[in-house]
Amino acid sequence: MNELVKTEALPMAKPVPSVADMLAAVIERGVSAENVAALEAMVKLYERMEEKTAEKSFASAFVGLQAEMPSVQATKPVPNRDGSVRYKFAPFEDLMSQVGPMLQKHGFTVSFSSRVGEGRIVSICTLQHVGGHQRVNEFAVRIGQGPPSATESQADGSAATYAKRFALTEALNIVVSHMDNDARAEGGPITSEQADELKERVMATGSNPTAFLKFAGAATFESIPAAKLGILDEQLRRKEKK
Repeated sequence: MNELVKTEALPMAKPVPSVADMLAAVIERGVSAENVAALEAMVKLYERMEEKTAEKSFASAFVGLQAEMPSVQATKPVPNRDGSVRYKFAPFEDLMSQVGPMLQKHGFTVSFSSRVGEGRIVSICTLQHVGGHQRVNEFAVRIGQGPPSATESQADGSAATYAKRFALTEALNIVVSHMDNDARAEGGPITSEQADELKERVMATGSNPTAFLKFAGAATFESIPAAKLGILDEQLRRKEKK
């Protein structure tokens, strides 16, 4: 006959108290000269742990946001002085109309501030998550003459808007497509005025002309396709902000 083996139940392990529990216990007992140092240490530890948790929540949500981030089509034309289209870009309003719902879905908000100095305007984009963590991205541009026939105030506004758009696109890794369906834009080269301006900007930024033309897919500045002007302008502006 088999004998029953008696087993004794092992005592259940007590849960390890969290920093918040320990902090609450100290406060409950009352703050005294003896425990104030321990209280301060626990407060700092609690804050660091909360920051780490917020960073993890931010990173996880940002991965989800990036998985749904669309490519935005550049649709608004920028005219030359002769009225022809210089290039097209995606306005800030178009960017926000597409990414705004995704930001809200994943618990993000964006806010902007700016500063001006040494002939540049800097747009500061703050990406904030509901968990409390935030990421800041800055983009600076030179304050130039703005669009053709623009006043000084309009030029300032144009530079501010440009900086704001790029601060946002860099913060969210937004890809702006500059493909133009206009057959004339696809097949024709830039104007001589545009070619001269690109040459000057390439030299002013210390860029390599040969590498620049290779990137543009052209043998000379005069043969650069008009459809490439938008992306080339952006590349040069990135260097001009430094």
